[in-house]
Amino acid sequence: MLEHIFVQTDVIDRLRRSPLGPHLDHLATSLHHEGYPLSSIQRLLRAVEKFADWLQGQGYSVYEMDQDLLQGYRSGLTRYRSGGLPSAGQGLGRLVRVLQQQGITRPLSPSPIDRCLSAYDAYLEQVAGLALSTRQAYSLIARRFIITCFGTEPPDWSSLTAATITTFVSQEAAMRQGAGRKRPAVAIRSFLRFLVFRGDIQPGLEAAAPIPPQWQHASLPSRLTSQELERVVAVYPDGSAIALRNHAMLLLLARLGLRGQDVISLRLDEIDWADGRLDLRPGKSRRQRSLPLPQEVGQAIVAYLQAGRPQSESREVFLRSRAPFRPLTTTAIWCMVRQALERADIVVPPGRNSHIFRHTAASDMVNRGASFKDVAEVLGHQSLETTGIYAKLDLDALAAVALPWGGGVL
Repeated sequence: MLEHIFVQTDVIDRLRRSPLGPHLDHLATSLHHEGYPLSSIQRLLRAVEKFADWLQGQGYSVYEMDQDLLQGYRSGLTRYRSGGLPSAGQGLGRLVRVLQQQGITRPLSPSPIDRCLSAYDAYLEQVAGLALSTRQAYSLIARRFIITCFGTEPPDWSSLTAATITTFVSQEAAMRQGAGRKRPAVAIRSFLRFLVFRGDIQPGLEAAAPIPPQWQHASLPSRLTSQELERVVAVYPDGSAIALRNHAMLLLLARLGLRGQDVISLRLDEIDWADGRLDLRPGKSRRQRSLPLPQEVGQAIVAYLQAGRPQSESREVFLRSRAPFRPLTTTAIWCMVRQALERADIVVPPGRNSHIFRHTAASDMVNRGASFKDVAEVLGHQSLETTGIYAKLDLDALAAVALPWGGGVL
C-alpha cells in the first residue's frame, strides 16, 4: 500500500525500516478506506514515523507502548497556543486503534488529566447544560491550567493555591481582547466549581479567579449594513461543493441570526420540509426553538444536499469537504466567515465574525418594530436583559428623544 502513497522509493524504504514499518501498510489501507486524501495519509504516516523513531531512541518496542509512553512523547512536543498538537503528534490515535485491532498492543487507559477533563465535560453538559462549543473552549483552558499547575503529573488538588489561580487567569486574560478577556476567569471558576462538586477542593477558591472589569452595553453592538450583508452572502457564486455549503451556512447566519454552533449542529431530521421550519435542539440557552425556514435558505440547503454534500452516515447537515467527512467545528465556521468578510472587503472588530450576523439580524428586527420578546424568541435568549443591548440600535428614535448638547457648559 505504501507504494501507492509515496513516489520516492527511498521514503518507502525508510518507512519500512522503522520500528513500526510492518504495520504501516495496514494503517495506510485503513486511512484510504475511510476516504482520507493522499496528502493527509502522507502526513499521518510521517507523524507515525517520528513517533517510531522516538520509541526506538528511548529503547522501547511497539509491544511495550502504553499510555505513559504515548503521553511522554506528546509532552515533549510544543503545542499550539490553542492547546492542539502539532503535526508530529497527530495520527497516533488512529495508529493505536489499528494496533489494538491487530491484537499487538493492549488498550490504552486515559491519563489522569484526560479522565479529569472527561468528567468535567460531562459535568458541563449534564449539570451546567452548556453547549458543545462552550464546553470545548472551557476544557482547553482547563487543560492549560492543569498542565501549568502540575505538568503531566497526576494533579494534586490539595496543593492548589489562590496565587496560582490568580496568576494563571491574569496571564490568559492578558493575551485576549475585549469581552474575550473574561473567558479565562469564567472557565476556571467553572472548573473549580466542578472540583468542589467532586469533593477535590473546598469551596471558595473559585473567587481567586479575577474577572476583568467590563461595562455592560458600553458600546453599540457591531452590525452590517444591508448592502454589506448582501455582498457577503454573494461571495460564493461558483457552485462548487465548498461554495454551496458555505453559501447555505452564511444564509442561516444572516437570515435567521443563528449562532455558529447552531449552524454546524443542525441535523437533517431538524428540517421540516413540509411545514417549512427548523426545529432546533436546545443549545446554549437550553431551549428548543422552532423557526420559519425562508425559501431562499431552504433552496440553498437543498442545493448543497443534492450537489455538494459528500455521502456520509452523519446526520449533521454540514460536513467537511475532505475525508474524513465529519461534522464541521466552530473553528471551521469561524474561518469560513472570516474568508467571506475578507472577500466582501468588510472589516469587523476582532472576535466578532459569525456573531456579527446575529447582531445584524437582531438590529433589523428591532428597527422594523419587533418587540424585544419577539427578538428574544428568535435568537433564543433566556433573558430579555440580553436582548436589551439592541435597544440602542434604533438610532433615529433615540435621536428624537436626546437632550440638546450643552456645548462647553460644565
